[in-house]
Amino acid sequence: MKKLTQLSLLLVALMVAFTGCDAAKEAANDAKDKAVDMASIDFGDFDMDGLQEKFTGITDGFKDVTADSAEGLSTKISDLSGSIEGMGIDKLTGPAKTAVSGVLSKFGAAVKAAMENISDEGILAKLKPVVEALMEKLNAYN
Repeated sequence: MKKLTQLSLLLVALMVAFTGCDAAKEAANDAKDKAVDMASIDFGDFDMDGLQEKFTGITDGFKDVTADSAEGLSTKISDLSGSIEGMGIDKLTGPAKTAVSGVLSKFGAAVKAAMENISDEGILAKLKPVVEALMEKLNAYN
């Protein structure tokens, strides 16, 4: 459960870093307060560490994405999109499902903000289709 709290804080920090606006900072503080409550949630066999690794690889890839690194980031996004259905998110219930849905939502918001900050049309052309497919899958769990 400590990992979930750390993941939540990481995603919130990324959202603030990508957007930099007061609303994002307020949302980050709210999420930080709620993350502490998630420590008591039983996630059963759900692999939060695996989810954290995948999210971190993608968010780190957006930090300094270039035309050369866009293909690798696109592959990571496609891999996550392809594996998300097999993670067992659909089997979660109650507070565990609510918490994971919240984490997915915050990750989706961070990815959306990162995409909005990319102005290079070549990079956007590589990333947009895979990001849209990922967002569609993430939204299915909200």
